[in-house]
Amino acid sequence: MTVVCPVCKSSAQELPRTGDATGFQCPTHGAFKVAETVFAEAKANHYTRDQWEAALDKAEQRAEPDENELPLIIVDDFY
Repeated sequence: MTVVCPVCKSSAQELPRTGDATGFQCPTHGAFKVAETVFAEAKANHYTRDQWEAALDKAEQRAEPDENELPLIIVDDFY
């Protein structure tokens, strides 16, 4: 299913859900997941693209590449 990348607002593919997270395959940002709580916070806080980019960077630093773990953006990544 085609969705909008929360980081850059470009067209992306939705990946299978895993627990409390929605996965995205973005042509610009690659594959990553976003916790559902982030979307509620994003509506209230109007996160900018720079804030999303920084949050994705933090999530990528936490991910375990050896285990094929996708980066997961959580609320704490915006602070």
